[in-house]
Amino acid sequence: MLMKKILTFIIFILYVWPLMAQSPAKYWVEFTDKKNSVYSVSQPEKFLSPRAIENRARYNIAINEQDLPVNQHYIDMVKALDDSLIVFTKSKWLNGITVYSQKDSMKEKIQNLSCVKFCERTIAMENPEEPFSGRYTYTPAGSPVIPATTPFEELQYGKGEEQIRLNNVHWLHRLGYKGEGMVMMIMDGGFHNVDSIRHFDILRKNNRLLGARNFVQPAQSPFRKESHGTMVLSCIASDIPGELVGSAPNVMVYVAKTEDGRSENVIEEDNWVAGIEWADSLGCGVLNSSLGYTRFDDTLQRRNYRSLNGITSRASRAATIAAGKGMIVCNSAGNEGRGGWRYIGSPADARDILAVGAVDKKGKKANFSSFGPTADGRIKPDACAVGFLTDVASPGGRTVRANGTSFASPLLSGMVACLWQAFPNIDNMEVMDAIRKSGNQASHPDDSLGYGITDFLKAYNLLNESQSVKGQQKLDVTFASYVSQGVPADIKIKADQEIPVTITAQLRGTQKPVSKNVKLKAGEQTISVKLPKLAKSEKYGIVDLKVTGNNIDRTYVMGLEHKAKIKKDKDKK
Repeated sequence: MLMKKILTFIIFILYVWPLMAQSPAKYWVEFTDKKNSVYSVSQPEKFLSPRAIENRARYNIAINEQDLPVNQHYIDMVKALDDSLIVFTKSKWLNGITVYSQKDSMKEKIQNLSCVKFCERTIAMENPEEPFSGRYTYTPAGSPVIPATTPFEELQYGKGEEQIRLNNVHWLHRLGYKGEGMVMMIMDGGFHNVDSIRHFDILRKNNRLLGARNFVQPAQSPFRKESHGTMVLSCIASDIPGELVGSAPNVMVYVAKTEDGRSENVIEEDNWVAGIEWADSLGCGVLNSSLGYTRFDDTLQRRNYRSLNGITSRASRAATIAAGKGMIVCNSAGNEGRGGWRYIGSPADARDILAVGAVDKKGKKANFSSFGPTADGRIKPDACAVGFLTDVASPGGRTVRANGTSFASPLLSGMVACLWQAFPNIDNMEVMDAIRKSGNQASHPDDSLGYGITDFLKAYNLLNESQSVKGQQKLDVTFASYVSQGVPADIKIKADQEIPVTITAQLRGTQKPVSKNVKLKAGEQTISVKLPKLAKSEKYGIVDLKVTGNNIDRTYVMGLEHKAKIKKDKDKK
């Protein structure tokens, strides 16, 4: 028996161990510095697009050393260790690269280089990576056609109407904000048939599908495999009137495949980092990621709840950096609400992003939606949208239903694009703050739905007010609801002192405002304001409500609908 064990051990050492040691793998390599860079912050056009540079200038965000590309000399030092080594991705923000090699002991060899700060294996592959030359690129046939902003246009959402209405984003659409001129990045696991199915015919025809990359298998088209990203994108950009219209049907989009469906490993977070840096270099304003990482196939890579601090995961660190560069990142909270993990994943734990939870079309929490808070106590989710029985596009071109925070997040990200479109000179932090304050649980957030279901008409009014109140007398104005169904508006006003004001409500397209003079008392009071009547022939109306007085000039926007018509429309479904 002993001799048999010894013989088995010798066979393992001679034959099996060398094969294991030579298993193909990918590695994350982080460098010590960016010394002697050929790039300079004084010439950002060498590494950032004109749109990205314009965004930085608009929001007064400095271009710094973090934006400089990785030192090519350092990359060449790593490549010199293995003639067949392949550089898969680069990260200027984290100053590192992902490389692939089939040689043994590569981690140790890389770590011994003087220019290397840290090296780790991010995936041990069962089979060699497919060789490739060149990288897949997609370019539209011509310049994007951006539709003119058209207020009062009524979109025919079809099956998607309830998931749009829950967050009141249809009022932003009615105001003329449907994503025109906004550029989004969608990072996911594959966009099967996005280049052909009918849900995206208008997107492609108008050349608003701006580009596509595959960070997993760079030479392959992201349109040929895996359909999760197809369903995700349809929540935003589907445009089939009467069947399925997304939350921002007129946006321009880039798509990036960063998720590797063959396994679950840390390499995917590094792909994610490369994707978001690409988005930044292109000048994308809003990014959706319906991806999350909690546990990995490699048992050496372990995560626990304490890891959800926004700084453990490289993807989370990159998401926070992206926010500092002016981007709004929306990330699905995760579907672990019923599982042993329970909590959100990474990069949903990142600082200064929007982690999105899921509810059904009645506003009830989807039981799979992951819980907050982060390990360091920050409230999550930041916002909620429909993720249960969400209407989406299948890769076969049918409209189907699907479950997951994966679909709540893109719905919300499209809404964010429409909101930011209305206030292009307000920075990302203020927009996100308004979104959190517009949740139906903003006054009492919890670890289940966080700040709750975002009311985008309320967020619009908060941002509109923030632009107009500077230098005015202090006055806190809140509405019980920004939508009226034929009843007076209840407005809560808090004043520091007694002051007379005039409240005027005017229906757009009419000449007769409704006015009310009120003598405000010091303190808080609720005032009922009669609103103009909506003609029976009109489905809806927009009311401009003004509060004016001595050094006071506030304007708010309310929606007006017929209650009977809403009920009738629902009965038709």
